[in-house]
Amino acid sequence: MNNNLLPESLEVFEPSTQEFIKSIPATSPEEFLIKIKNAKQKKEYWNNSKPRYRKIILKKFRKAIIKRLEDFIVIITKETGKKKFESLIELYGAVEHLKNTETLINSIFRKKRRNVGTLITKKAWTKLEPVGMAGIISPWNYPLLLTITSVVEAIAAGNVVILKPSEYTPLTTELLKEVWDKSTGEEDVFQVIYGGSDLGSKLVNSNHVDIICFTGSTKIGKIIARDCAKYLKPVILELGGKDPMIICDDTDLNRAVNAALWGGMTNAGQTCISVERIYVDERIKDIFIEKISKKVKQLKAGKSTNCDIGSITTKNGLEKIINQVNKVKNTSGIYQGIVDDKKGYFYPPTIVVDPNDDSDLMKDETFGPVVSISSFRTIEEVIKKANSVGYGLSASIFTKNKKRAIIIAKQLKVGSIAINDVLSHYGIADLPFGGTGLSGFGRVHGKEGIKSFCNLKSYMTNRFQIGDEIWWYSKSKRYYNIIIRFLKFYFG
Repeated sequence: MNNNLLPESLEVFEPSTQEFIKSIPATSPEEFLIKIKNAKQKKEYWNNSKPRYRKIILKKFRKAIIKRLEDFIVIITKETGKKKFESLIELYGAVEHLKNTETLINSIFRKKRRNVGTLITKKAWTKLEPVGMAGIISPWNYPLLLTITSVVEAIAAGNVVILKPSEYTPLTTELLKEVWDKSTGEEDVFQVIYGGSDLGSKLVNSNHVDIICFTGSTKIGKIIARDCAKYLKPVILELGGKDPMIICDDTDLNRAVNAALWGGMTNAGQTCISVERIYVDERIKDIFIEKISKKVKQLKAGKSTNCDIGSITTKNGLEKIINQVNKVKNTSGIYQGIVDDKKGYFYPPTIVVDPNDDSDLMKDETFGPVVSISSFRTIEEVIKKANSVGYGLSASIFTKNKKRAIIIAKQLKVGSIAINDVLSHYGIADLPFGGTGLSGFGRVHGKEGIKSFCNLKSYMTNRFQIGDEIWWYSKSKRYYNIIIRFLKFYFG
């Protein structure tokens, strides 16, 4: 589909079979303006709603999602091509984050007293207030999890929300909106628009939308950041990754091998925090490659329940993976698993040994079931390599030496670190998530995620009044020498 056109409908296909699933009417320019109008009419009401009421609404929403659990799993599996168990894990992560957001609402919006210093006649505090209207653009690789986290954080903060899901996976959002409407009675607080990049641009550039949250590619993230800058509009960017996994010579080798395979291959590698680059101490490189190559050859990609890995979701994504691997296949060692299906967008689980550091496979996000392996001699060398590509989403370190792990972690330019594990940190709902560099900026999850959709307002009042302040024109000359003596006594 050409995203620069205005389609009348979004046609959704199952990537694992290429079979047609369903059409969804695209949002027309007129309908978009109606959605904006409805959100504006609801904005003041929801912005001023009580945090405890928002908590009640989100609790109803969560319980309603669980009642439709099987429906969500079926739809996610169909429109993404991932395995059924992966869809279950995605749903688990979504409701885990939803429930954690509920627990934070009451405390996060209480006023916080601030120290007034030497101005003892004053009282000061801060309060969080909603930004107003949030525009959220969510991706196709986790159409429930990566949608619901930002949506519920924005709603919990007191914002009305307009969501544009990916045009490749609108069906999960369609069900999500249905569940919201039936369970909450607050239809216009959370609205959905369907379309391609043209519609996303309308949302970003609307002067009624007060903040944008985008999850997707670095290329599109840069465009959105530029557009938001024109309006000085705040933006949260959760972008791509090229995550390194560092394996030291003292690691539990079997755990590291299993972690590398799952971290690189789950969801067919279409995870922003997938393990894409493995750096292994040269002293254990050969045995590591021997172990991981044997296991990757046993993995199968296909639609069957006997297969481990699902399909690539988009044709463009599959072509990118093929091109990256083809460019290094004559100069690298390659070990591959099996494709047990000829219909869908499947790619074999692949290990590439010693690709050129300047290759696209090593510099650009792959977003597929492909993991590279290189060696290192010193900690300084591996830190330099890990930080070399500009992406800074997350990283993992495998070693039995906790002190060494922390030394390495402190020097990695990333937003998240997992020690002796991979990807699990995203499942900890209270742990802030976000990147640096080409991986974007801003944070979601936990109290930081809710605060990202808020303005922080400062307040001050007098505890008691004793006439004019000593720095006002009426008194400033009279008290000059007294202030001089006080400064020397108190601060000197």
